[in-house]
This record gives sequence, C-alpha cells and structure tokens, in this order.
Amino acid sequence: MAESISIDCEPCIVLSVIPYNDGRRVVRVLGETLGTVALWVTEGRGKNRRVGKWHPGAILELRGVSRKGSEGLVRFKEARRTHIPVTMFHDARKSAVAFFLCELVGNLFPEEIAHPEVYAVFCGALKRIEKEEKVGWIHAEFMGQLIALMGLTPAPSPMNGADVLDLQSGEWKHAMGTVRDHLPPPVSHWFMALTSDSPRGFTASISQRKELIKGQLQYLGHQLGGLREIKSYEVLEQVFV
Repeated sequence: MAESISIDCEPCIVLSVIPYNDGRRVVRVLGETLGTVALWVTEGRGKNRRVGKWHPGAILELRGVSRKGSEGLVRFKEARRTHIPVTMFHDARKSAVAFFLCELVGNLFPEEIAHPEVYAVFCGALKRIEKEEKVGWIHAEFMGQLIALMGLTPAPSPMNGADVLDLQSGEWKHAMGTVRDHLPPPVSHWFMALTSDSPRGFTASISQRKELIKGQLQYLGHQLGGLREIKSYEVLEQVFV
C-alpha cells in the first residue's frame, strides 16, 4: 500500500499529461521532495476551465498536496505557475528540447524517490530553454550533468592513447569495437567534458553533436540496465538538421 502524503507546498515540474475523461487528466510530475508522482487534475468546465498550465515542462507550485495510503493518485488544492514560458511555445526547437528533457527524466527515475539535486538542474535547464536564443546544446549538457549527479561518470583513462569510450562498460580502449557501443575521440573527450562543472569549451558539427547525444543515451541505457525508448528524440533530431 502506498504511503499517505500531506504537504503544504511542493514545487514540481510537469513531465507528461494524459487526458482521462469528463474534463480530467492524469499528470505526472517531478516533485522537489516527492520525486515522480501522478496527479489527479480536474480541468473545470466552461469559464472555469483551466488547462494552460498543464503541459510538459511547466514549473509549478502545488498547495495542499495529499494522498491517503489506499489511493494511487496524488491530489492538491491549488496549482500556481512559478515560471511562465513564452518563447518555448513559439519555437519548435525549444519545444522539442523541453519535451525531450521531460520524457528522459520521466523514463530515468522510479516513482516517489526524491532527487532534489536533479530537480534543481532540470528546473535550470527549462529556464535556459526559455531565455537563451540558441538551445542546441542544452539537452547534451543536461545529460552530462545527470550522468555526473547519478554517479555514473566514467573514470579517467589510465593509459596514454586509450581514448575510445566503451559505452557498455564505461572503460577506455585503444581501438574502436562496434561503432554502436563505442565513442571515438574527440567525441569521447566531449562526453567527459560535459560531466564536469566547467562550461562547455568545445565546438562540434551537427553530426558530431548527434553522435555525442546518441552516445549519452546509450551509455545511460547500459549503465541502468535498460532505458525505454525516448520517442521525442527523433523529433528533436529533425528540428536541428
């Protein structure tokens, strides 16, 4: 049986929205202290209908959060926006990055396990999407931060010339194995650079960036014993071609 919940105020980020029936939705969010939970959202009717705030990437503050132990969905008394995106809705690239980040986070973390440090980085990435003009690297930088926060960063190469990263083992090799499971230099060096706290100090072509991002996703999948397909990834790649 799920534990009861009673919280006065909970910051959260919307991950996904599923229409249910009769003006209601099931909304998955990442809460700062709750982790990933499902909310029961009533949209209202007529003039009282409120749906604009319920979209992937929305940053909200929930008031009066509760759940009885026998109930599956979390309920709340009030939801307030704490950040209002504008450009994200008018720029296909920004929308694609935001949807990708939401789907990634939703697939990575199990229900009701708090990750406040991930929440902070996620919130920061969404705000960058809104305010920055160029967003082509935000998702790669975010994944680098996630890999570091989850304690999955590969150890530095112990040997000179061993600069091919094996995405399955996280070890370094002197030569490429199968292309699918290995990152060659300089992409492997950039993979490591994005797990550090330093600002990105390299430039890459579109094809190299794509190779890097695919490598990050494959690495996460291997290290976590599998990762569900990120369906929004293909859309993401298309808008940056």
